Amino acid sequence: MRASLTALLMIACVPPGRDLITAGANVTLRSDGTPAPERCPQHALDVMQALELHPGHSSSKVELDANQIEREPLTLIAGPIESVMTEHMGRLGALTRLYGQVWTSGPRVVIRYYYAQRAGENPLPICAVARLGGGELEGKPGKFPNSTELPYSDALAFVVQDFL
Repeated sequence: MRASLTALLMIACVPPGRDLITAGANVTLRSDGTPAPERCPQHALDVMQALELHPGHSSSKVELDANQIEREPLTLIAGPIESVMTEHMGRLGALTRLYGQVWTSGPRVVIRYYYAQRAGENPLPICAVARLGGGELEGKPGKFPNSTELPYSDALAFVVQDFL
């Protein structure tokens, strides 16, 4: 079992680079500015299974912006994001980095995570979203273009089967 897990994770590893920045950048937007549904790639589903990340059951507390830990209120700008897990989730430990995309143009902030990266390892494809206990992230317009201000710096990252 351990050898097959290691083999699967080695095959699924994404070399560091541009993929972390561009993941989610070409998602179609709905008329309200939120991202349209998006399928979770099969290779991400396979990796999540190996990591014991179960859609609908796995979640972890995260600091939403690794560059603004515990800053409240928190300003998020649309585009790439790096979050930090503060709890373990499946086989991913605390301090694992989550990489994804933020959308701020709709009625609420949407954050989708496409990769997880443990310290010293290559990124692994995943599908997760940031929420507050099953609810959405609500904020107010920020001071900068394409930004939103949230009253908190943390949320929960929930593993998902597909992005809805």
